[in-house]
Amino acid sequence: ASSASPGSLVSASATTSKSSKRRHLRKLGLAATPPAPPPEASVPATASASAADKPSRTIRRRALKQRAAQAKRAAAEKPKPKPKPRRAESSRSGSLPVLHEDQHVIAVDKPAGMLSHASEGDSSASLVDALAGRQVVAGHSPLSEEMLMPRLAPTGEPDSHIPRCVVHRLDRGTSGALLLAKTPQAEAALGAAFRSRTTAKRYIALLSGRPNPPRPVGGASARERPEAEGGGIAVEAPLGRDAARPGRSVVDAAGGKPASSVFRLHAYCAERRVALVSVDLLTGRLHQIRAHAAFLAAPVAADDAYDEAGGPAFRASLGVLAGVRRGRPLLHAWSMSVPHPAPAAPPLQVRAPLPPDMAALVERLWPELGLDPAAWPQLSLSQLETLETRAM
Repeated sequence: ASSASPGSLVSASATTSKSSKRRHLRKLGLAATPPAPPPEASVPATASASAADKPSRTIRRRALKQRAAQAKRAAAEKPKPKPKPRRAESSRSGSLPVLHEDQHVIAVDKPAGMLSHASEGDSSASLVDALAGRQVVAGHSPLSEEMLMPRLAPTGEPDSHIPRCVVHRLDRGTSGALLLAKTPQAEAALGAAFRSRTTAKRYIALLSGRPNPPRPVGGASARERPEAEGGGIAVEAPLGRDAARPGRSVVDAAGGKPASSVFRLHAYCAERRVALVSVDLLTGRLHQIRAHAAFLAAPVAADDAYDEAGGPAFRASLGVLAGVRRGRPLLHAWSMSVPHPAPAAPPLQVRAPLPPDMAALVERLWPELGLDPAAWPQLSLSQLETLETRAM
């Protein structure tokens, strides 16, 4: 038989006592609940997820950058499509009046409110769209697809959607004579003529107020020419872009481009303060006549852009009688003389009759004058002042 040490006997006795106590408690339904383990430091779920997700987000961003770079390289390497020609369609308002046509050129009478050519972001019908439905006259022939293609800039890219047939332009609100090239040779010859200023263009305008040459300011001036020089008011006023009003021109004696116009006075209604003038355009700046008329303190009638208060007022009074629409300054390209692009051909001269709105106002204000600007008398500034004095 084995012998037990005193320590082991005490331990066994304690263990037996504890076991008996537990059995007694279980019988009474009071079993002791084991103590909970000590709490461990917990990590917030969001921080844990963020930490776990960080590598995957970095990988995704890197993959997105790689795909974007690949797409950019593919777009750069992809050949650019050739520009499509602008298809000429029939005008919505009927036949486009033709002043002259031969195998080289077309001269048309552009209605007010029509774009000279399509522009980005504007789906309005343009003059080029209306060419297929133009009036048929002697010398009529189809315009080739080549001349409806966009003109190329020196970079070889299409230049602002301008078709090759368009060699000069009129503002949307301006009516009158506009010349188009039918062949590449005519395009080159007419373009050179406009650049070298060997063309002559005369406009008819109604002005709000009496033209009054201001004092010279820097390089901008206006003076009455003597009869020996043909009379009229010569305006030499450089023009620049108006920073305060985008899309408009302003006299800028310091940094503007040279601009020259000659205003000839033909009639004046002192009661209504309306002047009838013709204007020779010696240079071709943006809104040149409209900006120079404002410089003379007599803006083009119904021109909201250069006469913000007087334009709507004119349209609401006299304009109602003639059906003058919003966006229609009373300015008309009446005559044009250009060197003909055909070798040995005489200069081409065209005239566009006064449009209905301007003709109606001329007949109402000056019924004795007639509608042929070539037959109108020319007034000096002193004669105009006399008319104004008599009306007082």
